[in-house]
Amino acid sequence: MPAPHKGFKIINHRDVQYRWIMQNRRGTNEIVIEASAPVNGQSLIGELPRIVSYDMVTAAIDFGNANGWKPNESGAPFRCKWLRKGFVVAEV
Repeated sequence: MPAPHKGFKIINHRDVQYRWIMQNRRGTNEIVIEASAPVNGQSLIGELPRIVSYDMVTAAIDFGNANGWKPNESGAPFRCKWLRKGFVVAEV
């Protein structure tokens, strides 16, 4: 397993280890999630509201897995956005 990048936190979710980080880009909160095992796997980027809960990390992982995020394959980041009732796929 590659070493985590500076600032990334580790979470075990449904027997898979992910690393994630919160960042503020272009005035919006984003969460970046990567599977820990594969190198250069597809990352998940979720746009979040100003107030963020830890449960949004696991919700983003579950949403990504159910909607085409492929953390074991390389590719463009999978983007999603938090709305009032949960995540939706974000248009690029």
